[in-house]
Amino acid sequence: MNISRLVLSSMVLAAAVAANAISFTNVTINSSPLSNGSSFSSFGNAISFRVPNAIVGDGAALRAGTLNIQYDVDTEGPGAIAVGANTGVVALGTGTVIFNELVIGLDSNGNEVGPALGSASFTFNSSTSQFQSSDIQLSSPATRFRVKKSFTLVAPDSNAFDLAAVAIVNQNVQVVPEPATMAVLGLGAAALMRRRKK
Repeated sequence: MNISRLVLSSMVLAAAVAANAISFTNVTINSSPLSNGSSFSSFGNAISFRVPNAIVGDGAALRAGTLNIQYDVDTEGPGAIAVGANTGVVALGTGTVIFNELVIGLDSNGNEVGPALGSASFTFNSSTSQFQSSDIQLSSPATRFRVKKSFTLVAPDSNAFDLAAVAIVNQNVQVVPEPATMAVLGLGAAALMRRRKK
């Protein structure tokens, strides 16, 4: 591999990483005891939540409750165009989980501004799929925004085994590639094509 290809590859990689720098801050997971023992981790453009005690119904401490998850996103560059969510629950008997999500823009001071940029909702029960993926297309690209999720779990006592629990909560942010990154990627592709022709 010659030096110019190495430099070009490094430039493409650096531009792609810089264009997709995303920070997740001000993360809150609340509503004890459903939120007890909760944690989160993030990598790249994704954040995942672990909520081992988000459970209601037979054998649990509660028959109903709401788990709330909130966090802020800063794309540190070009704006996000969509927020994807993967959610998995367990719903048995009369158990239900009502999932709602809002994406709200933030100003430079971290205050919520304007109407919601997007939303999603889904009701899980024993008849629906236990996994749901949603892709919230934002009404306009945003570099700073807040994501608010709520999971209302209900498992009334009946003759059946009744249970409602949250199992999987994953999220990813899709960012608009900036023009400079696209130009560098185009240069890299042109250089590779030129080399192939030789």
